[in-house]
Amino acid sequence: MNQHHLFEHVVTQLSIGACIVDPDLNIVFWNNFFADRLQLQSGEVQGKSILTLFPEQAAFLKRKLQSVFVLKNASYSYWEQRPVVFQFKSSRPITGEECQMFQNVEIYPIFDDEQQVSCACITVHDMTVTASYHQELTRLTLKLEEEKAQQQQLIQRLEEAQNQLLQSEKMAAIGQLAAGVAHEINNPVGFIFSNLQTLQEYLQKMGKYIDLLGKIIDKVPQNTLHAMKADYVQRNQLEMVLSDCPELVAESLEGADRVMAIVKSLKEFSHVDSTDWQEADITQGIESTLRILSNELKYKAEVVRHYAPDLPHIYCQPMQLNQVFMNLLVNAAQAIETFGKIEVSVREVDNALEIKVQDSGSGIAPEHLKRIFEPFFTTKPVGKGTGLGLSLSYSIIHRHQGQIKVTSEIGKGTCFTLHLPLLTPEMLTDAENSVRTDLV
Repeated sequence: MNQHHLFEHVVTQLSIGACIVDPDLNIVFWNNFFADRLQLQSGEVQGKSILTLFPEQAAFLKRKLQSVFVLKNASYSYWEQRPVVFQFKSSRPITGEECQMFQNVEIYPIFDDEQQVSCACITVHDMTVTASYHQELTRLTLKLEEEKAQQQQLIQRLEEAQNQLLQSEKMAAIGQLAAGVAHEINNPVGFIFSNLQTLQEYLQKMGKYIDLLGKIIDKVPQNTLHAMKADYVQRNQLEMVLSDCPELVAESLEGADRVMAIVKSLKEFSHVDSTDWQEADITQGIESTLRILSNELKYKAEVVRHYAPDLPHIYCQPMQLNQVFMNLLVNAAQAIETFGKIEVSVREVDNALEIKVQDSGSGIAPEHLKRIFEPFFTTKPVGKGTGLGLSLSYSIIHRHQGQIKVTSEIGKGTCFTLHLPLLTPEMLTDAENSVRTDLV
């Protein structure tokens, strides 16, 4: 066998496709790879245009082949960019299942003795197995990324749950502290208040007695006794003392009453008696929170209340809602630079309570407005805020099947609006059962 026939025999048996065309794009030769898939032997297609045999790919093949003949450089088409050039089938090695062949197509110039391009050789490499591996790898990668994203969401939820648990523990600690404070302070303040009331009565009687003695002395016809009385009254400023004592006792009673009110507010705020769901007066919770924050608010803002009359009680977790009110009021105060106004309004709308907390502060930038409920997001300086207050508030309101919305304008202030539906124990139980069913 001469060298030419040996080369043709080898090329014919190659496991890759080989097709040679002349400058007119007519087929000169193709091997068994082409012949087996098209059921056309090389001799049957010699002299025929490759564009005629493959009309669907004619424009692509013409452009590629002409570039090889003109530029005298190889041209390539890889399966990642163009999966299929020739409509061939590929047989899986194990299952024998046939599927569309993914191909790498390469076109090389064939030079004659004068270094002119006399023909072009088209080679076709079956890349189906490689493509299937690549596609499976891509699918698995996407699946892993999706699982990773789900894990990140789960981690974030766990962090939020942990933060809520820490906050609940903190509130429970405040509740225990409030109980101790109420017990330790209420007793002494109670007997101080009682003693002051008794002292007030005694002073009234003593004042009447002193007044009676003065009248008796005035009726006695002794100038020396009158002079002694006048001198004692003048030296001891008795008239001023007798007139000032009732005011001092009244102010002391008022102060003791304020101490008792503060202790009561702290107890109401923390609800040490129960952390369970119960009927509660929302305005009472707001007022308790305002009293707790009175020292912080009085130097920053005038608090204006707008409470609609005859508001219904709401089935809720009062301690948790008080925490929301505290977060909103503290944020409102911190947003006011010098002295401004905080308006708190409560009304019933569509079988729900609408609570608004509006301040005249600096406002929230639009780019921050979409992120304020994200955990750990804060615009406050380092050490001034954890970025958890509004995130926890959002979770608490969501647990009450409500909504929390915010509107803000730079330089004019911010308004937080809470919508709390008038829940019943039955509605809450149905919602919890629905969540459990979804989880299953």
